[in-house]
Amino acid sequence: MKIHLYSAVALAVGTGTVHAQDDAATPVVTISGRQAAQTFDAVADGASRLGLTVREAPASVEVLTQEAMQQRGDRTLTEALRGAAGLSGGNPPSAPVSVTTRGFNSILFLYDGMRSSGAGTTNRVEDTWNYERIEILKGPASVLNGDSAIGGIVNLVTKKPDRARPGAEGFVSYGSYGSVRAGVGVGGAVGETGAYRLDYSHNDSKVGTIARAGEKVDHLTGGLAFDLAGDVKLALSFDYLKDDNQGYFGTPLVPAAFATQPTSAVSTPDGRVIDRRIAANNYNVLDDDNSSETYWLRAKLSGVLAGGWSWRNELAVNQAKRMFMNSESAVFAAPGDIVRDQTLITHDQHYAANRFDISHAGAFGGLRNRFVAGAEIARTDFDSQRRFSDSSAATRAALLVPALQPSVGYFDHSAALSTGGGNRVDNTTDVRSAAVFAEDALKLADGVTVVGGLRHDRIDVDRTSRDLNTGTYAAFGTRYSTNSARLGIVADVARDATVYAQFTTASIPVNTLFLYSAANTAFPLSEGKQAEVGFKQSIGGIDWTAAAYRIELSDVLSRDAVDPALTVNNGRQSSNGVELTAAWNATRQWTLSGNAAALRAKYDTLVEAGGVSRVGNVPTNVPQRVYNVFSNYRFDGLPLDLFIGANRTGAMYTDTANQIRIAGHTTADAALTYRFAPATVTFRVRNLTDKLYATYGGRAASQVLLAPQRTFELSARFSL
Repeated sequence: MKIHLYSAVALAVGTGTVHAQDDAATPVVTISGRQAAQTFDAVADGASRLGLTVREAPASVEVLTQEAMQQRGDRTLTEALRGAAGLSGGNPPSAPVSVTTRGFNSILFLYDGMRSSGAGTTNRVEDTWNYERIEILKGPASVLNGDSAIGGIVNLVTKKPDRARPGAEGFVSYGSYGSVRAGVGVGGAVGETGAYRLDYSHNDSKVGTIARAGEKVDHLTGGLAFDLAGDVKLALSFDYLKDDNQGYFGTPLVPAAFATQPTSAVSTPDGRVIDRRIAANNYNVLDDDNSSETYWLRAKLSGVLAGGWSWRNELAVNQAKRMFMNSESAVFAAPGDIVRDQTLITHDQHYAANRFDISHAGAFGGLRNRFVAGAEIARTDFDSQRRFSDSSAATRAALLVPALQPSVGYFDHSAALSTGGGNRVDNTTDVRSAAVFAEDALKLADGVTVVGGLRHDRIDVDRTSRDLNTGTYAAFGTRYSTNSARLGIVADVARDATVYAQFTTASIPVNTLFLYSAANTAFPLSEGKQAEVGFKQSIGGIDWTAAAYRIELSDVLSRDAVDPALTVNNGRQSSNGVELTAAWNATRQWTLSGNAAALRAKYDTLVEAGGVSRVGNVPTNVPQRVYNVFSNYRFDGLPLDLFIGANRTGAMYTDTANQIRIAGHTTADAALTYRFAPATVTFRVRNLTDKLYATYGGRAASQVLLAPQRTFELSARFSL
């Protein structure tokens, strides 16, 4: 693996030198030195249930604070996550907040420490305003929250009630193309022992440089907390999210012979490119629907017992309805047309989970010890209607539009466009899971702690599928039992410096459980494992971390090498990499921060249709280099801050054949903030150079999501 460590170290310690590369990528971190010093000693609930701090955890853990997200101008979760070391991704309407880390896109999202049913199908566009922080645990982590955490865990932590911090805060912004954001938060005391918190955000963002592309989100979060009798605490929280987003599924590649304004944003061996003439086109239908409405209710009851024991019970209930009604695929067809499809998918999801654990802080065998053990149960009922257009000549002609001046029309609900088996199907899925788990942190000596964990999961899946075209009905199911583990050691090697090593395992279904076919039930879960070593230190005003890892995933679906018509589960995928982050209080006025990630991700074994081997190829949408640097300067004697951020993301591929290559790109943002009590006003420019570049693969391998070009924003934040 060729990794230019000198470039990463130069960036991490703040020289500002960025060595660009085109053979990969990964993202940003924007935390001032002051913020970074605090996060080392902050408890990251997403990394352990033992109350370990970031410094104590034998893992790579990153905490993005609300202050950091404000400084960088992160409006959505996708923007914020692209600012963490080793994360990259895009925001396709069919799977919002699609991110990869350490070579894998299997990332489990938690909300205040509780998972939201199946991974990969439930994420939505959200504004960052409602969250106090985002915790990111890198690498396989099923030992904490069950299946699907191969790449890592993202824990979204909402703002909490706090009697000690009463008051109100808010913000408002107006940007290019009429983009509007606003938010307000209030909190304070309730009676003699209670507290409340309420936050609301509205985000109506317009891409502008791409027709009918944007996000409209309303998000309400709130909580109540009470100290009850006998050291018992009660915390209640609720969450309401409604979005109605315009769907842009990507810009198609066209032959060089057609393109009169070709760009270098994407390239292929046969000469296909992105043509500037169609870069602003959206080939989705005019009445596209990408909406959802989600309700969350959570209750946490905890108490303290004698002898260092404590207990905790957490209950979560979730209900969500989602609609996807679009023309998602846009593929160029000579001499100058775009072949489209139609897709209509509904989600009706009901989820409930309860987790109980008991913990102890004291001694074991004369050594300091922290221990937690518990159990959890969960159930998801998931109903979905799925409608897809067929590939007939009549359907193709009905959905075909000119590439240059498309009259995209409206969604056609006629069943005549969806003939054939599998194109009009109603599905139901019931997923029931139960787990037991335990974690322990034993201090062997001064400065040396061993951290271990075990978890056993049992998952029962029942599916039904009714094909309206063929009149067939199928009912099938499967049961999984899986174990996962973590073993790590943390040692203090100097004042404010620690080293760690860990081994972790995880599992993931061969397909999203909600989309399982009868054939999928014949295969076991895919199994992942990771070995990692790292270093964390605070010295001379610099907080920095380094990590090196190897991840292997086995039992991945593949085709049989002898008989490619057969699907087997002997596929393997792996990645090796290093990550560096640093934040430096260079002077009283100037803070500098950055990160670097370099990896080599590949398919070790993968055979596709026709017996074609993809061994050695890079997985899709995985950049293998990213360097970021962020600088904030506070002018002496003036209430002004100047913020500048730069990102270098390397190349990636949209297909397993590695034929369609998204070029690496360098971008920069800048902001000037004027401070006056009780408010701050910021003027921000994103994509300073007005660069046209792609961020992620689209619905088809030959279409990509283009990023917004240069935009401006004026915002004000205030507190009372």
